[in-house]
Order: sequence, then structure tokens, then C-alpha cells
Amino acid sequence: MSKKPFGTLLLLAAFVAGSAGAVEPDSDHDGVADALDRCPNTAQLKKLPADFKYATAVNQERLKPGPRAYPVDAHDCEPDNDGDGIVNSRDYCPEDTPQTLSKGIAPNGCPKHSDFDGTPDYRDNCPNTPRGIKTDALGCPAGNADS
Repeated sequence: MSKKPFGTLLLLAAFVAGSAGAVEPDSDHDGVADALDRCPNTAQLKKLPADFKYATAVNQERLKPGPRAYPVDAHDCEPDNDGDGIVNSRDYCPEDTPQTLSKGIAPNGCPKHSDFDGTPDYRDNCPNTPRGIKTDALGCPAGNADS
């Protein structure tokens, strides 16, 4: 039996072990190393939860699927008009204000909506409304004295 295969395996194992520890920084966590990242402030795109539903009458138009055309900057980076960390082409609510984002941001770039009652958290006076309960414009059960 020849000793060459053992030596080759040993050399290959040393190479793999030596290169495995070389991790380059990725400040925005988008999967592209900072040294190669042409868009250094683009946050990692987040997946929507399987049961995510955000369909109020006001947002129906925004939620229509399809490509959107947005200009790019000098580095071919897409803009993020509302500064929420989600580029406009993937942001279902690209023109949010600091007020609408004050209670958090959902993975699709819209204001966080914890109880899925049709009213985003920033203006929901009843943030724990059970699913299926009809609510008013302030997120409270219809006819509730708190609204």
C-alpha cells in the first residue's frame, strides 16, 4: 500500500482547517463581506412568518405583488427611503414615518402589527385583541368604551 494517499489527505486536512477560521467581517449581516459589499448599509432580508397577514383596506394597494422600479445610487445600491433597513424594492411600506415605525418594524418593512387585528401597533389602543374579533379603527373590539 502506498503512503501517498495518506500524505495527500493530511495536506488537504491542514488546508481546510487553516482556511476555516478566516471569517471576514459583515457589519450589516447581509451575507456579503464588508470588503466586497457595495451596499454596506443593507440589512439582511428577513423572511415573513408563515401566518403573516397584514391586509387593511389602506394597505391593500401597497401589498400588490410585482416588481417595482427604483433608482440605484452610485454603488448600484437600492435606496431605503424610510430608513428602516429594508430596501424600497422589498419594502411593502417604503414611505413610513418615524411615528409609524415607533413601535417596531415587521419583516416586510411595514409598521409592526402584533395582534393582526387590522390596526398597526403604533396606533392600536388594544394591542392584544384575540384573532377573529371585529375591531374599530383604534384596534379595540367594536363597541368597546376604550376606543
